[in-house]
Amino acid sequence: MTEPSDVIAWKYANALIADAEPSGAAKAFGFWLNPFMSGMKTAMGGLWVGGRVALTREAVVFTPNAVNVLAHSGETSRKADLARIVEVVDRFGWFTRIVDVRTDDDATLTFRCYGAPAFAEQIRRAVSTMS
Repeated sequence: MTEPSDVIAWKYANALIADAEPSGAAKAFGFWLNPFMSGMKTAMGGLWVGGRVALTREAVVFTPNAVNVLAHSGETSRKADLARIVEVVDRFGWFTRIVDVRTDDDATLTFRCYGAPAFAEQIRRAVSTMS
């Protein structure tokens, strides 16, 4: 997924990616972490992938940073079209709050960032303009 060009606001963030898997290079470099990562993935329902979340006029888009592109195999980018968003919730998280963006097909984009309550409100306002 390419970086969006019509960004209204963005945050450095970590997104919870359910199907994220460590790349071969990550496994080779951090072989001692594999049991730990496996347990964390099971406990949390995915792996936290670093990158940024952008709010555009049409979507909320998560794009992984370069380190996480190398550290994970497969696609870890995610997109939620504003027209399909039915709920935006910010909730407790250690160190940073967590935002859940749920769409009408029951998919959820979950990310954590500093300033999450204000960013969640920006997303809500953008969604309300789609009606």
